[in-house]
Amino acid sequence: MAPVLKSLDLDIRDREPLFVNGMKAGAAGDSQSLGDPLAPGSTNQPAWESGFTSSTTIDGILLVAGSSADQVSQKMAKVKALFGQGTVTEVLSISGVVRPGAEAGHEHFGFDDGVSQPGIAGVDDDVPPGQDTINPGVILCNRQGSQQQQPDWMTDGSFMCFRKLKQDVPGWNKFLVDASNKLGTWSDQLGARLVGRWKSGCPVALSPDFDNTNIAADPNQINNFDFDQGSNFKCPLGAHIRKTNPRSDLGPRGANSFVSTTRILRRGIPYGKELSEDPNGERGLLFVCYQSSISAGFAFLQRTWANNADFPQSGVGLDAILGQTSSSGDINMTGLFPQDPSRPLPMAGINPFVIPRGGEFVFSPSMSALTGVLSDVK
Repeated sequence: MAPVLKSLDLDIRDREPLFVNGMKAGAAGDSQSLGDPLAPGSTNQPAWESGFTSSTTIDGILLVAGSSADQVSQKMAKVKALFGQGTVTEVLSISGVVRPGAEAGHEHFGFDDGVSQPGIAGVDDDVPPGQDTINPGVILCNRQGSQQQQPDWMTDGSFMCFRKLKQDVPGWNKFLVDASNKLGTWSDQLGARLVGRWKSGCPVALSPDFDNTNIAADPNQINNFDFDQGSNFKCPLGAHIRKTNPRSDLGPRGANSFVSTTRILRRGIPYGKELSEDPNGERGLLFVCYQSSISAGFAFLQRTWANNADFPQSGVGLDAILGQTSSSGDINMTGLFPQDPSRPLPMAGINPFVIPRGGEFVFSPSMSALTGVLSDVK
């Protein structure tokens, strides 16, 4: 997207360098990167699939959603036709699909996904308890709470982060069985403590010993909790949901709290066939999130919290779902065995269960920008 903006004299280099330089440039190689595994023999190139590492620049992403594959295909054909012959080149096409039956809304490890999304002040009414309401400028450019002023045409637009994340489901399941036997717990509880929620979405902070589906089904309970500051007992300090949304761990909650300035809106979808249908096939998550600042949103969450073995306190370990170090050394995680929270479990620095396969940062403009400064479409 950045070269296109530059050609339109709409460059924003000084305001959002991560966007301008592209995700690949900051994906791997040093402590300031996203921590993606390195390509063999490289010191700064990520081990992504070829479509994301070719010399062809990805300038934009089209998201087309529908209730059926045929509906999506028809809409995509109409969108392509709007650009005209030879105007754009398709670099990649990736299909996502909601999982079937009772697994709808769950990612491939089996956990209910997108449970804790923030409400937007002035937009969302009747936000359930515990589901924070944040300033609109955390997501939308140039609104209350935006950390930096962007050009006027970017008002109400949002930076989008796209990541293709491969999931090794058999490997994850085997790890949970083997590691839980060593710790003296059982696989479902270990998985819940690594994530911070049971598969139903019930938080371990409210039900540390079993999956309480009644809590999961109640919008007034499922997010209505805080963590016990400094304590691993109910929810490990390094659990995925605690790493990426520490709630009151860093101080009182509220729209103007620091944690609220780091929130993102997630809009991902699984890809690949069910494990039962294709045991050897690839599957994972097409991760999408929106924010008014990449450096304060996704990049901050990944680099500063998920990849930091000493956040929120020393020695808690990496985020087992998203954490990466680009190195092969093991890093201990604590808090996984409730009866002895100090007992460590070695976790691989290169995450073997969630593997980044590519991605990009793009800008999602408002409708007024799409029908104004960016085009002559009315």
